[in-house]
Amino acid sequence: MAFNHPGYTEWLAAETKLDAMPPLKRPAASTPSSKRRTRKTSTSLTLSIEDFHQLGDFAEAGLEAVRLALERADKALSDGRVPISGAAVEMKKTGALHVVAVGQNGRIPPLPSEETGYPTDHGETAAIREIEDVSKVDWSQVVFATSLSPCVMCGAALTWLWSLGLRRIVVAESLNFSGTADMLAKLDGMTVVRLSSVKAQSMMMKFSTKYPWDWAADIGEIPPSDLKFSQSLEERSESLRVLMAKMQSLMTPKGHVHCIAAVVSAKGIHASAEDERSQSGGNETRSAVMLAMGQAGSQVNLRECVLVFMAPGTVETNLDDFGSVSIGACKLFRPAKVVVTAPPVDELRASLEGAGIPVLVADT
Repeated sequence: MAFNHPGYTEWLAAETKLDAMPPLKRPAASTPSSKRRTRKTSTSLTLSIEDFHQLGDFAEAGLEAVRLALERADKALSDGRVPISGAAVEMKKTGALHVVAVGQNGRIPPLPSEETGYPTDHGETAAIREIEDVSKVDWSQVVFATSLSPCVMCGAALTWLWSLGLRRIVVAESLNFSGTADMLAKLDGMTVVRLSSVKAQSMMMKFSTKYPWDWAADIGEIPPSDLKFSQSLEERSESLRVLMAKMQSLMTPKGHVHCIAAVVSAKGIHASAEDERSQSGGNETRSAVMLAMGQAGSQVNLRECVLVFMAPGTVETNLDDFGSVSIGACKLFRPAKVVVTAPPVDELRASLEGAGIPVLVADT
């Protein structure tokens, strides 16, 4: 998932060689500028309603969603943060527009701040996580805009929203990074509008040039430097027994009845979280895995960590408990190992191991 390049490896090799990158191309206007209906924003961004003609009656909602996403991304860049944002705008039956949510990539926290960053908050997932009850949103009336084509985690999140009725997505920048846009466009009934916003291109070029490490970390491309801890965890090993005893001590005093996940390394438990989907209308960005990986913070390289997942009272670890967006996050950040307390169903194991993530079943 590399900006301006088809794969991670190629981008990492060229991230500091901007002169080798293909030049950014300004999209040609389909209508003379004097006749184009535009809206100017505080970021000197000019949007044209004609660019959203594929959305039909939802064109205004699409324009507004992109405007919100790019304005938030522009502010992020000026604050030294990752300039990737997402926004969802609903068109009410009256024709009025309602902002459902606007989200900001959380890898670099706002300053001044004591926060350590929230890596599972990309533009799209951050916007969705803000929604208190996703079941109360009429997703069939929503346009979801992203400033950059969605990664595998955010593609999973938007696919989940499609299952709730979402049928319109706008990608502000898709010329240099296709992401999962092609996959999303194949969903039944889904319309994906792909723009080539010069503003979005410029923001990503500036950020990836100035902060190459942060951009690589945001897409899970910082190689692990120490895998000794994860390698020590083998079936029936003493290290695994000690780890699971610690996890049990986390769960028992609180009487957990929901799934719980933890991010662990040789330094200890970086974060643990209980599933919050039942309190948020089934919000997949609030699964135990998504919360634990986010709360672990941006200073932790998830590729060096073990993800522990416990589902109380189950005889197998199923997809619903683990979470579809959680699988996308694992594919993106690739923890060194996933430890579960009940055998995973075949599809879950295949999804994780297919991404190169070993799965270990621990007795509790």
